[in-house]
Amino acid sequence: MKLAPAPSLPRIALLFFLICAGMRAQDVTVAPLDWTSPSEPAGQLPVFKRARHPDFPVELKNTPDFGYVTGDVFVGKRGTIQMWQLYGSLPAYLEAVNEAEKDNGLFDSREVVPAMRDGHPVNAYVRLCVVFNPRTASRDGPEATPRLLRAALVSDPAMNRGNGNPAFPPRIVWATVLIDERGVPTEVSGVHEEDQVPIKASLKGWLFSPARHEGRPVAQAARVPFILVAADVTTPNTTVPPRVTYQSRPVYPMALRRSGMRGAVVVDFVVDPEGEVRDAFVIKSLNPAFDEPALDAVREWKFEPGTHNGTPTFTHMEVPIYFSIDDLADGGRGPLDVERSGDMSKLPEALRVDVDPKVLSLVLPIYPYDLLRSRVDGTARVNYLVDETGAVVLTKVVKADRPEFGLSLQAAIERFECEPALKGGRPHVSVVGFEQDFGVHDSRLVSADDDRLLRMETNHPDRIIRNADLDAPLHPIITRPPIFPRSLAKDTRGSAVVEVLIDETGRSRLPRIISASDPAFGYAAVQAVALWTFAAPTSKGHAVVTRARIPFDFKTTAKVPAPSKTP
Repeated sequence: MKLAPAPSLPRIALLFFLICAGMRAQDVTVAPLDWTSPSEPAGQLPVFKRARHPDFPVELKNTPDFGYVTGDVFVGKRGTIQMWQLYGSLPAYLEAVNEAEKDNGLFDSREVVPAMRDGHPVNAYVRLCVVFNPRTASRDGPEATPRLLRAALVSDPAMNRGNGNPAFPPRIVWATVLIDERGVPTEVSGVHEEDQVPIKASLKGWLFSPARHEGRPVAQAARVPFILVAADVTTPNTTVPPRVTYQSRPVYPMALRRSGMRGAVVVDFVVDPEGEVRDAFVIKSLNPAFDEPALDAVREWKFEPGTHNGTPTFTHMEVPIYFSIDDLADGGRGPLDVERSGDMSKLPEALRVDVDPKVLSLVLPIYPYDLLRSRVDGTARVNYLVDETGAVVLTKVVKADRPEFGLSLQAAIERFECEPALKGGRPHVSVVGFEQDFGVHDSRLVSADDDRLLRMETNHPDRIIRNADLDAPLHPIITRPPIFPRSLAKDTRGSAVVEVLIDETGRSRLPRIISASDPAFGYAAVQAVALWTFAAPTSKGHAVVTRARIPFDFKTTAKVPAPSKTP
């Protein structure tokens, strides 16, 4: 769930001005509000008195496909909007809704009428859906393709969160749906068998109007994007969400002020029954240099805990944290430039696109340990293929001063999240180039803590405490599985062993490859372990530094084992 921080609540609530009537923008409409849970007792839904509308994304003006933004809104019994969680079938649609939220006036909470039941205001989770129909799906005229009226998320239990792990990110699946002359979806094809059941179940919450031919309704097939999410996303685990009581602002790193960079970091965490923040970790970042300041800020927040039927409970939250410099236009410049790979005219027609892909979540490479110890600088460039869903499906090192730099960058890029390229208004495969400078004095790649622990290993190895001397066995709190290397797609399995230092706060530092059946497996494992967090290690009651060796077994998906002890 996303928390609406108090300072930005006026902007956030503009999203919900969309609720009124039809939109004046080109074919952008809003479905009637509905209860999030079908078992919700009957009552009067909340009412938002003002209407605001997003613009249809310029790059998608000629799209032949449906698009939509949907998700849940929590409206308190006093008419306050406390939480929201929205998903878009394409990032451009979600961005359009966010822009409408920012640009169309201020929100006055007095203009929200809360949900009512038996004549009394009540808390309510409601479902919002903003629909972007193609030009061909017109309301009027004798000829039209099917028109989307309301969409629903696809609840997939296979994507649920495991203990100590983030939930799987939303997954977009395109399917062909036959919509009959009544506007009822009757057949689904073009998707994997395991997706058929949850997609068909979700269609009960969708509404269409049928296609028309010569003024008469007819059956017609349409391409439909489905957003698959974890089942617990569609069934909120709280009756009343947490309410923030103390919220510290993130500190813009002084080392980055000269760079003028801005960035956004999405942090996932748990609010426990005491209102404390637990297990905070970054799930999306466009500038990883801001990750630590974002986490430091969120860990200090305090809440009135969420409740379920009046009892305090654990609640998963997601919060976007924004970094900018107040005295710079637009808050500063973006974190990276993504470029096309070479002259587009020389690419095969299958790889030429109208709109380039965008990186939505950037992952910095891990500095190869041996080169860091030797103080070796260098550069690497990797070309990668982004498919129609925005997934990185193929990578190739095209330049590297040292092979290790190329392999490290390759492993990082395979964790990128992207907005797909567009061609003819539809998502399309594309090839992109990314170049990274590796410098031992680059604080984004080598933190002050990394330098400190590197000196400790070299000059005072006795200060690194043995596992046997810890007060308690190492306990990983947050783990991430490695990604099977795209460059080894023909392989069916592999293995790697990674060693990592765990600092006094439980954060992973200086991961390095001990062994690997192929170097690509080792770098994939290192990239994953760098994201792990442990319970802070102690010895005789004092916080200490220790080390662990972690074995990985790669198959179609890599296992996440417990760390083994080291001497």
